[in-house]
Amino acid sequence: MRDTRVATERTPVRAAARFVARHPRSVGSVVVLDAAVLWVGYQTVLMAAGIAVVAGASWRLLDRPTFDRFAGRLLRAWWRRWWSYRRQWLRIMTACNLTTIDHKGNTLAPRVTRVKSTWSWDTVHVRMAKGQEPEDFEKVINRLANSFKARSTNVRHLKPGRIALDFQRREPFDDMFVPLPDLAESVEAVDLRRLPIGRDEYGRDFTLDLLGRDLHILLGGATGAGKGSFMWALLRALAPLIRAGYVRLWVIDPKGGMEFGIGEEMYYEFAESDQAGQKLITKYTSILDARKLELGRQGVRTFTPSLETPLELLICDELAAMTAYADKAIRAPFELDLSKALTQYRAVGGRTVAASQEPTKDVIPMRGLFPTKIALRLDSASYVDMCLGEGMRDAGAFADKIPEYLAGVAYVKKDGRREPLRVRAAYTTDDDITELVKYCTDRGATVTPIRREATDDEHAGQAEKDIYSFDFESIEDADDEIEEIGYFEDDEGDEEIA
Repeated sequence: MRDTRVATERTPVRAAARFVARHPRSVGSVVVLDAAVLWVGYQTVLMAAGIAVVAGASWRLLDRPTFDRFAGRLLRAWWRRWWSYRRQWLRIMTACNLTTIDHKGNTLAPRVTRVKSTWSWDTVHVRMAKGQEPEDFEKVINRLANSFKARSTNVRHLKPGRIALDFQRREPFDDMFVPLPDLAESVEAVDLRRLPIGRDEYGRDFTLDLLGRDLHILLGGATGAGKGSFMWALLRALAPLIRAGYVRLWVIDPKGGMEFGIGEEMYYEFAESDQAGQKLITKYTSILDARKLELGRQGVRTFTPSLETPLELLICDELAAMTAYADKAIRAPFELDLSKALTQYRAVGGRTVAASQEPTKDVIPMRGLFPTKIALRLDSASYVDMCLGEGMRDAGAFADKIPEYLAGVAYVKKDGRREPLRVRAAYTTDDDITELVKYCTDRGATVTPIRREATDDEHAGQAEKDIYSFDFESIEDADDEIEEIGYFEDDEGDEEIA
């Protein structure tokens, strides 16, 4: 008897149902738009669309960073999914020999399941075809980059059958000039909540907040990555306070003072060996312990930078030399003192900035105590999560992909923010350091004090509030972070059949 069954798997109804299941947001948007046209008329819909476009364009022109954070990424990911990737996906996969043949003779191709986009990178989630492995994509990584007109491409294995292709679309720091911050003229011109260090990838000023969010800073980066640029830029921003005595520098340079020895004249204490570094941090903790007891007895909950209670800034250029490579007699007490400094001296003015080439847990056991972490160029992809925190590389912090010629470029992760920020610190030359040292050691210069007593005529006998008075107990996270948006659903269907 003749078989009267039809090939139901390829009927238009099933094809339409499969399309709806794969793209619910796009189909839902079309349905809502059609319903709106039927309900209020196409004139009203066109008017509303025009208002939305004008509002979005104005938002982008006035504040591009916030537009990109809340709307630009979604729109860019949707557009690039359909125009940059989906439109030419099958052709490029075939040209790069990334298709397979099943037992029925069907050509199977890997399929795009999701696209995420940041200002510089696109991440394309791919379901591999049967018989493929991540190494197949790694072999043609340069061909993929050229085919999709990307600067570089990276392959990440997510889980069995799934990979992520990271395409770098642009490098904003190729053409962006990052100027060295000017030396402030007076103490009052320095805001400890906004210390200029460089610029971020959107062209905004990148600043650090030594009073609130950036209490302790950990820098991770390979040799020549530009760790010194961040530390010298910070000292330059603090220059008037250093000269006035409101900030005291405790510097440990275990490499014999090769990096920070040039500025020894402006330091309060300086150590150029691991033995001297241990003595320095012991003195550092003893002074802050005494201040902690004194302020506690006076009922003072937080310090105010002054000659009596200056901000004590501890800088360690190569932290691993003190926590991993030194003798146990030096390493053990140093780790205890440093952990104490990171946990107990917030309200009394203790701050720590440390740098390391290996930001691993074995090398830096107390790395989780640094609320602000900065990853410059790193030698290994695994170092990114070790430095910034778990999952940061998947969130777009490709510190291992920073080229050598972009010294000073880094990804910054702060507590309270889910996503890393790409920044670049201003480059500091030896002449700039010499100028900084001369400025900070010029004791004869006129210094405007921070504390000023108000006259009776101004405030009726009440003392003027200090510009740096700050209650650390009342810190609240002002950045309400949005939950991660899944731009496109991950389809659980089979791979695409060409």
